[in-house]
Amino acid sequence: MRAHLSRGLWLVVFLVPALVGLLRGEHQSTPDDPAALLVKQLGADAFAVRQDAGKKLIALGEKAVPALRKAATSDADVEIRRRADELLLVILPPTRKSKSIGLDMARIDGGAFLMGSSEGEKNRRPDEKRHGVTIKSPFYLGIFEVTQGEYQKVMKVNPSTFSTTGGGRNSVGAQDTSRFPVENVTWFDAIEFCNQLSKLDDLPPYYKIDDIKRQGGAIGSAKVTVMGGNGYRLPTEAEWEFACRAVTEEPYHFGKSATGKLVNCKSSIIPGGYGGGPAWRALDVTAPVGSYPANHFKLHDMHGNVGEWCWDYYDKDYYDNSPRVDPSGPANGTHRVNRGGSWLVTEVSCRSASRFMQLPSEVTYTVGFRVARNP
Repeated sequence: MRAHLSRGLWLVVFLVPALVGLLRGEHQSTPDDPAALLVKQLGADAFAVRQDAGKKLIALGEKAVPALRKAATSDADVEIRRRADELLLVILPPTRKSKSIGLDMARIDGGAFLMGSSEGEKNRRPDEKRHGVTIKSPFYLGIFEVTQGEYQKVMKVNPSTFSTTGGGRNSVGAQDTSRFPVENVTWFDAIEFCNQLSKLDDLPPYYKIDDIKRQGGAIGSAKVTVMGGNGYRLPTEAEWEFACRAVTEEPYHFGKSATGKLVNCKSSIIPGGYGGGPAWRALDVTAPVGSYPANHFKLHDMHGNVGEWCWDYYDKDYYDNSPRVDPSGPANGTHRVNRGGSWLVTEVSCRSASRFMQLPSEVTYTVGFRVARNP
């Protein structure tokens, strides 16, 4: 009896950590994992073996990333660590394109930053409490907001107001609006776009979408379940702000003040605004993506142009006790976060820390999105 109990306890000790890892979606390296076996060969005595292992790991592509990342940070063999680092840079280039529609993405390496605004930041709001956050792993993020042309290619429709057939067509005239950001999309539409783009790029969809109900041409409600993996997805609010700030702590990634040459938004007329000089003439319409300077991470239009849907539910008090590593928002709620401000609001509302929220079923000509994905 005692022997049976002992064996049972050893099974529990052995199996529970693996089960917890699986529930978290962690990669479980096994002796039969081809990437793990090849990583070990990076430290072989024979140069030819090391080189061959490197080529095979590159051929495995992103499937090799978990094993390489583990080796690069913790392997006892210096040669393995060095080669794993080099291979990660090859497999995860600084920029890459969607293979189906050419959507441009930049690699955002993980790191720690201060999320929210300082107490001295002008016109800060109560929901911007500054706190430390760490983004643990690198991810890719769209260099531009998703454009009307990209949305049309994937979804076979262009719902945008500021298009040649939209309600704001008089504002854009005869311009080709294919490089204007898509807007008039619900949060659910953005989720569906991510899934459809994943399928076009032969990636497993990141979300499962059930019980879809439409309002006109838009998805007004649906049951969304995160499946995980390396398909396209929306960024979390923390990832969005980390990417927007690009290692800066000022109100904007470009500094302490805004001008009409740096951001597509209206000029503030209230005292204590952030204008860098005389008030500028607002465009009063969206602008082609990339019309304004990029930040240090090569990302354009993180301030203004259109607000951008994020994954998170909105809670004005969430910052008081949110996780300090990879926060992904409250477990439930009624509204979803959008970030960045838009062409319709002033520069005060386009700060890196500014938070907005909308019903996920709402469409407006001020909100679009950009996509992310895990390597």
